Amino acid sequence: MAKLEKLKKNLNYLFLNTTPGVGKGSETWARVGKSTDWTDTMNAKTTTYDFIEDSGPTDEIESYQPSTSMPLTAYIGDPVYEYVFALYHKQNVDGKTKAMRVFQNKTDDGKNIAQVSDCMVTIENYNFATGIITFSIKQSGTPKTGTAEVTESTNTDGNKVYTPVFTEEGE
Repeated sequence: MAKLEKLKKNLNYLFLNTTPGVGKGSETWARVGKSTDWTDTMNAKTTTYDFIEDSGPTDEIESYQPSTSMPLTAYIGDPVYEYVFALYHKQNVDGKTKAMRVFQNKTDDGKNIAQVSDCMVTIENYNFATGIITFSIKQSGTPKTGTAEVTESTNTDGNKVYTPVFTEEGE
């Protein structure tokens, strides 16, 4: 049996591409780090069948469409905040971009399990009294699964910068 390892929030990463529309490999990934909650809601789409041979109905899962509601503490200069604020300010209805989830979970060869998906970012609310802007990230289509390596550095202003490199399964 493998040694148990407790999940640690800081070893799981949620990134948004803050330059939507660029080609694969040219994304600008920014870590969603100034949030106090990251709960993926799976939004299972099910179909119910009432088969003649059964006394009760049977549900089958057709697909998932994960989403998360992110309460982000506003820090001017944070790339995620700047991206989300621009959507809010311009009331931009085209919030299509990409999200990358990098998990603490490892493959057999020690790499972080990861996925990249198209997504829609929508603004839920902006509370100026608390400095919290809440937005949702809703997956579109089928995610690409694979692994990712995340490096941490510090920029010239002394802020942490996280840089992910994603490798799709089969590449």
